Amino acid sequence: MKLRNLMLGLTSALVLAACTPQAAPDTSAADEAAIRTLVGEFVAAWNTADATTYGPMIAEGAVLMQPDGPPTQGHDAILGIMAQGIDIAMVQQTATVDGVIPMGDYAYAYGTWNIDPTPAAGADVVARNGKWSVLYMRGADGAWQTYRWMWNEASPAVPAGG
Repeated sequence: MKLRNLMLGLTSALVLAACTPQAAPDTSAADEAAIRTLVGEFVAAWNTADATTYGPMIAEGAVLMQPDGPPTQGHDAILGIMAQGIDIAMVQQTATVDGVIPMGDYAYAYGTWNIDPTPAAGADVVARNGKWSVLYMRGADGAWQTYRWMWNEASPAVPAGG
């Protein structure tokens, strides 16, 4: 009888253990690396005005929040804004990624950006810089896409006493 109860208890424990859902694997390190790579690919595509490459990096329902303007909503509207602002003959962009926080199918990343004049730019083209933050969303195909995007630009220095 004791052996039967012991076997019944062990069998029950094994069945319960087999039915317990397994935790999803931790992919945060791989997700962080993928986002960092994506930022580099985005900037490289921006610097060559390659909308074929950076276009798929923007989600259909994305929202872009720029300084001093209303939010731009939607993939095509954001690509239109980007096409207006790129003059690769005059400026090139660099960006740093200061942090990435993966959260399942979302990841928050932030950093700084610089736009520097090219040798072809005239004296009236000045360097610019600021900060950016993006909420990325993993698409159905597993690729990361920009879902919410905000950037700002550093204010010009105020002269002493001004």
